[in-house]
Amino acid sequence: ACMVLFTDTMYVQEYGRWNGGVLLCTTTMLAMKMAASFSFYGRKLMGSLLIMLLLVGHLFQKSGSSGIYEDPGLDLTTLKEGLYHSSDNAFMSRVAEIWPKESRTYDPQRASPLPTGDARTGIPFLVNKSSYQEYHRLWVKSLVDDEAVAIDIAFPTEGHSVTKPVYFVLHGLNGGSNEEYVREFVVRRVKEGHTCIVMIARGLMDTPVFGWDVFHGARVTDVHASAKAVQKAISENQVLAGVGYSMGAIILSNYVARYGDSVHLDAAMAVSGGLDMRENLNFWRSMRLWQPMLAQSLKEDFIIEKFEGRFRQRLTKEQHLSLMRATSVSDIDIHGIVTYFGFDDLLHYYSEMSAMGDTTAFQFKQNEMTDSIAHDVGRIANVSIPFCVLHALDDPLTTHRTMGQDPERLVKTGSGHTMMLLTAGGGHVGWPLGLNPAIEGWKWMNDAVSGFVSSVHTARMEGL
Repeated sequence: ACMVLFTDTMYVQEYGRWNGGVLLCTTTMLAMKMAASFSFYGRKLMGSLLIMLLLVGHLFQKSGSSGIYEDPGLDLTTLKEGLYHSSDNAFMSRVAEIWPKESRTYDPQRASPLPTGDARTGIPFLVNKSSYQEYHRLWVKSLVDDEAVAIDIAFPTEGHSVTKPVYFVLHGLNGGSNEEYVREFVVRRVKEGHTCIVMIARGLMDTPVFGWDVFHGARVTDVHASAKAVQKAISENQVLAGVGYSMGAIILSNYVARYGDSVHLDAAMAVSGGLDMRENLNFWRSMRLWQPMLAQSLKEDFIIEKFEGRFRQRLTKEQHLSLMRATSVSDIDIHGIVTYFGFDDLLHYYSEMSAMGDTTAFQFKQNEMTDSIAHDVGRIANVSIPFCVLHALDDPLTTHRTMGQDPERLVKTGSGHTMMLLTAGGGHVGWPLGLNPAIEGWKWMNDAVSGFVSSVHTARMEGL
């Protein structure tokens, strides 16, 4: 236990090495004292414990600077929390000015006293519950094949408002419109008079897929078709705001980057979704601790119960066996998605999935960067609408490295419409509040989204 406290990235990022180091040294010295009384194994055991003490001292000596190389065995973030936006973009500067600081600050005084991003992620999922929400389901025809995706629409009690922003929501991996944090967001916004539309990812929530093209995370054409249909249905000057959570956030980010000024959204906010998922390829902690739980659910609900026949036909027996034995989401992507859809490899798939997947300009491991050539920053420079990325630096599923190593430079790419809100704590789709997180649920996270969209709407009304 002492060794875990001394070497676990999340714990050390939160509290430093001191607590675990002192406990580890104390227990080691007590063990050495006991080893001295052993006649046969005493010297060998004493030598091993001495080596452990020297290792602890070495790690203490190396501690103090952040990064995977400066602090051996750890991947501590060097990013600073705060709101990043381009001062050269007058509209985004105005949005930042309008957005109340208290609604975009994860105040430690209000935050739940849970230790590390693991607890801030897991506890809300265990204890938070959302109210019932009635939806009306419609279908949107794909623009590129013969499939269709479902959209679940929630209307306010008083009916659709033609003046308030409409929310277009993308749910998380293997989720849907009844995903707890999605439904809570919808319930809150509907009470405020907003219409909310949740796009159901292809094949999820038991929706049909007639051909071979089941869901994968790099497809953005369904989002484009659905947003286009919704935008056509609402009032001409009404704000249509995209909101994405987790996998939905990754897809939304990729969509606004790839489609540029052709997007059918007026604003977008991505919550706990990486901009460069290639960085998650080396996030071993997530693969060992969190991804196995997601992978099991994904295999049972998506692959085995729904599309196993398709996977069996497209994969060889060996490939299908490897898919069934997959213990992480990355393994499923390797043995299932990459092979099924013909991606070159996992790196290619994650590159296609990511808003910053076509550039190395913001990666942590790279050569000297140059700022002179615009295409160096890739498609993220195409963002043409107010786009905010909300991410906790202690996210245990999606590493902080997916945010890039230079937020200040990133928000200035292209026309400067990208904004980043980074918090020191919060976990993955978490940000719990109070001693009992169940009381306020995902209020901070979901109110941060509405605060950003409301600020964009106000700035538009001012004619900026």
